[in-house]
Amino acid sequence: MLSRVAGFFVFGLYRLVFVGIIAAIIGGIAGYFVFSADLPSVDSLKHYHPPLETRIYANNFQLVSEVGSENRIYVPYDQIPPVVANAFIAAEDRLFWVNPGINPFAIIRAGLTDLTMIGSGHRPLGASTITEQVVKNMLLDNHITFATKIKEAILAVRVSQVMSKQQILTLYLNEIFLGNNSYGVAAAAQAYFDKPLSQLDIAEAASLAALPKAPTTYNPFLHPQDALQRRNFVISRMLDDGVISQAQAAAATAEPLLPHSGGTPRTVASSGYFADAVRAALAQRFDATTVNQGGLIVHTSLNPILQAAATDAVRDGLMRYDRAHDGWHGLVGHVDDPDLLSNWATDLARQTLPAGMRRGWQLGIVLQASGNAAHVGYVDAASGNSTPQTGTLPLASLLWARPRLHGYLGPRPATVADVLHPGDIVMVMPDSTGGSTLALEQIPLIQGALLSIDPRTGRVLAMVGGWSHDQSPYNRTIQAQRQPGSSVKPFVYLTAMEQGIQPDAPVLDAPFVQRLANGTVYRPGNYENNFEGPVPIFHALEQSLNLATLHLAREIGLTNIAKTFESFGIVDQMPPYYPSAIGAIDTTLWRMTTGYAELDEYGRQVTPSLIDSVTNPDGSILYQAAGQNCTNCVNGSPDQPPLSVFSGAQLADPDSVFQMITMMRGVVLRGTGQPAVAGITQPIAGKTGTTNDFNDAWFMGFSPGIVTGCWTGYDTPASLGNNQTGAEVCGPIWNAYMKVALQGQPNLDFPVPSGTTLEQTSFNGQPLTEAYKTGQVPGAQSTDGLLAGQSGLTAQDSGIPAGTPGTPGSAVPAATPAAAQPAGNNLGGLY
Repeated sequence: MLSRVAGFFVFGLYRLVFVGIIAAIIGGIAGYFVFSADLPSVDSLKHYHPPLETRIYANNFQLVSEVGSENRIYVPYDQIPPVVANAFIAAEDRLFWVNPGINPFAIIRAGLTDLTMIGSGHRPLGASTITEQVVKNMLLDNHITFATKIKEAILAVRVSQVMSKQQILTLYLNEIFLGNNSYGVAAAAQAYFDKPLSQLDIAEAASLAALPKAPTTYNPFLHPQDALQRRNFVISRMLDDGVISQAQAAAATAEPLLPHSGGTPRTVASSGYFADAVRAALAQRFDATTVNQGGLIVHTSLNPILQAAATDAVRDGLMRYDRAHDGWHGLVGHVDDPDLLSNWATDLARQTLPAGMRRGWQLGIVLQASGNAAHVGYVDAASGNSTPQTGTLPLASLLWARPRLHGYLGPRPATVADVLHPGDIVMVMPDSTGGSTLALEQIPLIQGALLSIDPRTGRVLAMVGGWSHDQSPYNRTIQAQRQPGSSVKPFVYLTAMEQGIQPDAPVLDAPFVQRLANGTVYRPGNYENNFEGPVPIFHALEQSLNLATLHLAREIGLTNIAKTFESFGIVDQMPPYYPSAIGAIDTTLWRMTTGYAELDEYGRQVTPSLIDSVTNPDGSILYQAAGQNCTNCVNGSPDQPPLSVFSGAQLADPDSVFQMITMMRGVVLRGTGQPAVAGITQPIAGKTGTTNDFNDAWFMGFSPGIVTGCWTGYDTPASLGNNQTGAEVCGPIWNAYMKVALQGQPNLDFPVPSGTTLEQTSFNGQPLTEAYKTGQVPGAQSTDGLLAGQSGLTAQDSGIPAGTPGTPGSAVPAATPAAAQPAGNNLGGLY
């Protein structure tokens, strides 16, 4: 009887288990269909391309900038070092090579643990394999629930069925977020160790493999002790897995953590304006998704050596002007602390660094200020020494720091207390020799820009758009519309040369008076407020004589001048008024430098370019600038290169342009441009530009192989001060840069076109050389119109219909003495 009861019990238990198994199978099948409904297709992973940053490189392959939201460097499987793959497998999925995409034992363990935590608010315990992490990151979201974990497992199995382990591992190691704005192992190697992935050792690979579990917690910069413990745990797992030896594990464990970088890749210094211009060019050529996520490799024309020279030249020039004319305005802040001598390091640490400080400048706090020296505390973090230090600011180093009152600089300080007081926050520059002497610094109020181009190719070699991109991203090279003043005069004189007027033809430097239709009288003057009478055209250009230029413009016609301005790209449309001929127009440094590059190329059109090539991550070329392989070059002798080796429309005849180049050489040898070429031995042609009221200062110049333009002024136009001409303000900047750019370059002269000869002439008893076309003879040309003076200018003189608003009206007598000319009426260039 007992055995029969036991039999019934066992049979019932079997039936219960069988029913349970059947129910579980049915439930599992039903659950599978429920949870697998609407799951994303795994096929997309086979063709998945992770979002990659576009990287912009200089001409020496140094990084300039990165574009995109995710810092990632894609590496294919065959370029992933085994030590890196083994470290991540040991840390995240030890059965990766053999599991079906999921780890059933881990799932059961995690499920039992999670059942005991139901209702506690505890986050479900993860049991994700590498495959599941790929699914979670790329097909699902990071919100973990029991339902999403089931979906994750279903998808992981599917992925394992359609993709190889190598493909899955490649996706994982390129996609995983590892903190410090790093996506993927290659970007993380750069961010944490400043190394390419191929150079990581065991300890460094283990440090990266420690991060997926908690990128912030195990960040070696933020939590070095936690990061070290997790790294050593990964090393021990690698030893257990047999992928490293006992000796290797011991050596890796003993290695200091010491990451070498802070997550910011070393880029070309002070290249922000250039990088912005490249981004704008990319946006015009490609769609936003391609630029921000396509991983484009952009090779540019930027020369890092010349970029550094340009930046230093502009900043040194602006500082020189600022100290001489704007005085002391550099106090950053002030701290009132009765215990200043004890608390100064803490007080200083609370201060925000001003944008635009030069490399090497430090923020300091004045501790004592009396007599001939101030005692200043600072922290020289740039040198790697974060220990608070003190130094001395001698009176001699701040004699320039005079306050500007009522438009004038005050007297030089007699003691440091005339400038500084305890608690003042200032910028200082530590002694480069390691001494305790400091120099007082400040960011100038004046701005400047410089653009340098290879005229043959149009490639931009250096670009400075202002004092500092960090301070102001407004690019004064491209965006600032300013009056170029007398720097446009070469294009007026070129128009004359194209009409057959020769360089030594006399032109009248005498009053030029015009009454406009609105009744305004236009009476421009020369910079020196004098008249020289009849002078050769080349002398008028060398000395930048406004009146002679306007008389020449009257002879050759504003319509013809406008065609030259427009064809050389100075402006899209020149206003047909005489002030335009001496620079009363709005243009940019970019346009002006391009126009001068076209002069350097003997009238051939030049298209400036920033980008040499753009390629996909796989190396396929998406864009290549014309002429990069020089397929359209022609052969020339080494000592006399051809006039044009790149294609481009001919804007003016080369003979006329060469006459202008020769005249512009006179500008820097005998005329207004002499300060710009001091100490430079190579042949240079150039022109100064100074606008009305000294608001803008320019120098534009070129050698046979490089053209550079410089502009300085205030963002809100204001006078730079009397006699602050293009030669005075921009000339030294141009000079400092070009000495670096021309260093080691051959002394090549401008080649003489076949239809032109160099002939001797003279002026005021001084012999000189000018260029003459076939049939022209020095001293043989006398142009009556240029010497006729001004019998009266009418609307027809402008080349536009009479009655047009703003055009010349009735004439007024020409014989008006310079002293009678109204102030502020010299619209256009001054010098």
